[in-house]
Amino acid sequence: MHIKKNGYTIVSLLLAMLTVSSPVFGIMERGGWPWNVELRSYYDNDLGHRMWFLNLGPTGIRARIFPDNPDRFVVEHVFQDDKSPARGLVEEGDVIVGANGSQFSTNHRFGRRLGMRTGWDGPLLELAGHIEDSQGRDGVLTLMIRQQGDQSRIVNVDLQLEPVGRFAETFPYHCPRSERLLEELCDFIVRDYTEGNWKSENRFYGSTHGEAHQLLALMASGIEKYEPIIERHRRQFYNNTYNPATGGFRMWRWGYEAILMGEMYHLYDDRNLIEPMKSLAEAMPWGSFNRNGIYTHRSHINIRGRGGRPYASIAAISGLQMVGMSIFRHLGLHYEDDLYETIYQLYLRSARPDRMNIAYGFSGPPPSPLGRDERHAVIELKNPEEALSGKGPGYVVPHGMSNITEYEITWPHKDDHRWKPTDWVEDERDENIVEELEGNRRRVNRFLGEENTLPDPTRPYDTTATVDHVAASAIGGVAMLLGSPPREGWRYLGLHAARTSSIRAGAAFDGHAASNLHAFWSVLASIRTEDPEMKREYLDYMKTFLILSQTHDGNGLYLQPWGRDRPNANSDTSFGPRILPTATGVMLLSLPRRRLLITGADMDGSVPQSQRTGSLRGQTQSRLSQNGSSRPSWGQPPAWAQEQRESNQRSTQTRAARTLSDDNLARLERATIRTLHQLSSGNGFSPIPMQLSISSSNVILLEANEDGSLTLQSVKNQRTARVAWDYLTSNDHAVLAALIATMREDSSDAQALAGVYLEHAGSVRQADSFLEKANENSRNRFEALFE
Repeated sequence: MHIKKNGYTIVSLLLAMLTVSSPVFGIMERGGWPWNVELRSYYDNDLGHRMWFLNLGPTGIRARIFPDNPDRFVVEHVFQDDKSPARGLVEEGDVIVGANGSQFSTNHRFGRRLGMRTGWDGPLLELAGHIEDSQGRDGVLTLMIRQQGDQSRIVNVDLQLEPVGRFAETFPYHCPRSERLLEELCDFIVRDYTEGNWKSENRFYGSTHGEAHQLLALMASGIEKYEPIIERHRRQFYNNTYNPATGGFRMWRWGYEAILMGEMYHLYDDRNLIEPMKSLAEAMPWGSFNRNGIYTHRSHINIRGRGGRPYASIAAISGLQMVGMSIFRHLGLHYEDDLYETIYQLYLRSARPDRMNIAYGFSGPPPSPLGRDERHAVIELKNPEEALSGKGPGYVVPHGMSNITEYEITWPHKDDHRWKPTDWVEDERDENIVEELEGNRRRVNRFLGEENTLPDPTRPYDTTATVDHVAASAIGGVAMLLGSPPREGWRYLGLHAARTSSIRAGAAFDGHAASNLHAFWSVLASIRTEDPEMKREYLDYMKTFLILSQTHDGNGLYLQPWGRDRPNANSDTSFGPRILPTATGVMLLSLPRRRLLITGADMDGSVPQSQRTGSLRGQTQSRLSQNGSSRPSWGQPPAWAQEQRESNQRSTQTRAARTLSDDNLARLERATIRTLHQLSSGNGFSPIPMQLSISSSNVILLEANEDGSLTLQSVKNQRTARVAWDYLTSNDHAVLAALIATMREDSSDAQALAGVYLEHAGSVRQADSFLEKANENSRNRFEALFE
C-alpha cells in the first residue's frame, strides 16, 4: 500500500515509523564518524577538506544532521561554481528546516543494527519528495532556512533546479526521466574513464568491483556510442589464463571476470573468449579451500603453498563465482558442476525460515559425523620426495600420509596459545588430508567425516527479514535464479536469497567495506523476487537514492554517508565516491532494457537478441554464412528423437506403460552411464541431434565421463556445456539409452535397454520399436526388471 504526500509516492510503512517504538537504522555516528572522513574525490575538490557530508540532490549543498536536532539539515558547504543553484543564496551554517512551504515533520534516526527497518528516514526522505515535486513543475525548490541558525525567523530561499519532470509511477519502466538520466550517468562514467588529471587516462578507477561495475553499466545501457570502450576491454581478455597459484587478491577479480566475459560472449558471440572462460572455470575450484566453495581474498592454493593463513571466509566471493558459472551454464559453456553444487549447499546451509542468514561468511559447518574437532598440523619431512601432490605447493596429496616415513610436527607447539594435543596426526594417519607446502613441509588436516548433503527445500520460504549486509544474499539470489536447474527447491532457495536482499530497500547501502557492492547487487536481485508489491516498494524507495545522490554539476551520483559500516571501514570513500554510486544508478535505470543476463535477459519479456547485439555478432554471422565448412553437418534427428517429447497418452499406444523399482532403475542408470563412457572412450559419438529437457534446441553428445557427466553441444550455435547426470530427467536418460541403441544397432542388449528405459519413461510405442529389434534372450532379461 502507498499513500501520496505532496504528489510523491512514499511507502506507507516508512511514515508509520513515527508510531513504531522499535528503533530504526539511519546514519551511524561514532565519535566524528562519518563527518570527519576525507573523500578521495577529484570532483569534490571545491570542498577543500573534502569531508564526507550529505549531498542534498542537485542543489549544490552539502550538509549534515545532528542527533539533537534530527529533523533539519545544517549546511556544511555550498559549491561556488556556475552550475550550483545555491551559490550566493545559501551559506555554511544555515539550517534547512523544510521545503516548498512545509517544515520537515519526521526525525532521522541514528544507529547501527537497530532493527530491520533500515534507511534514510526523516528529512532526507521528505526533501527527496520536495525536489521531485519541484523538478516536475518549473524547477523552483523553495528552501525554508534559519539563516546562521537564527531561531527568530524562517526565510524562504528559491533555488532554480533543472525542470526534468517526475519519475513515472512505473519507474524505471516506461519512464522518460529515467531514460534521460541513464545516458547522462553513462556519459559521466565515460568522462571519468578518459580523465587523465587524477588517474591514468582511458581506464576505469575503483578497484576490482568499481572497474567491473562501470563496464557492466555501459554494457547494460545498450547505448551504441560506448561500444568502442567495451570492445577494447573485451579484447584484453583474449589471452588470459588463470593459475590458482598466482598471488594477490585474485578471487574478487575471478568472479567479476567470469561475469564480464560471460556477458560479453552473450552479447557478441565472441568465440575468442571461450578459452579464457574455460581456463577460469577450471581454476575456480582450486581458488577455494580444497575445492569446498569457500573463498577469501587470495587463492587457497597460493595461501597454502606458502604456508599462510587465510583472512576470512567471504560469502560474496563464492556468490560471484556462482554467478559466473550460472552465466556459463546458461550459455552452454564449460563450468565445474561439483563446485556449482557445493556453493549451492553453502547457501542452503545458511538459510533460515525468515531470511538468508549471511552477514559476511556462510553459516558454520555442521558437527563432525565422527565427533572430531577441526584441527591441523604442519610437519617437516626428513625425505622431501614423500607426500607430493604432483601439482606443486598448495594442492592436496592424493595418497595422504601413506608413504610418509619420518617427520617432525613443527606446529602447533606448546608455546602457542592455540596448542592442542597432536596425537591424532599419527593415530588417524590413514584418514588425514595432506597438502603439499613449499620445500619439505606439509600441512596435515584432520578428517572430520563426510559432510551430509542437505536435501532441496520442498516449499517456498516465508521471507520476512533482511540482514546486516545484503551483498552475499543478493548475489546468491541472482546466481541461483539465473542458473536455476530443473529443481524446484533450487528456485525456492534463490527466491529466498533475492527477497532477503530486497525486502527492505533501505538496507541496500548498509553493507561492510564496499557499500555499493551491496547496493549494486540488491538492484539486480530485486527484479527476480516474483513479488510485484515487494518489487514496487523497492523501486519506489530507490528513487530517493537517485534524487538525493544526483550532483549539481552533472558529474554522476554521490556516495552518501549512510550505512552500517564501522568507522573507517568503507573503502568506497577511496575507490570512487562518484563512480561507484553512478554505476549502481545505471544498473537500476537499465533494468527495463534487460540487455545482460544479470539484468534479466533470461527472463520472460527480454529484449530480442537483434536489439541486444553489438557489431561483432554481425561479423560472426557473416563469416559463418560465407564459410559453411565451419559448421559440421548433423542432418536430421532420428524418428525416436523427434517423437520423444510427445505425450504417452496418445490413442496410438497399445497398452499402459510399466515402471521400474528404484533399485532396478538405478541398475539401468549404471549400465547406461558405463556404456556411454565406453563409447566416448572408443570411437566417440555419431553427431545425432536429440532434444533434452535442459535445452530449447537440439543438442549432440560430445563426451561422457565415468561419473555420468556429459558434454553437450548445441546444434543451433555450437556452444558446449558440461551437465551432471542428476540434472537430467528420467525421460532424458531414456533418450540417451535410445542414442546408445542407435549407435549399436548390432547389440541386442542395447536395443532391449533402450526399450525398457523408454517404457519406464512412458513412451510405450517407441519402447516396443526397440524391444522388437532385440533377440528373445535380451528382451526377456531386461523386461524381467519390470517384475
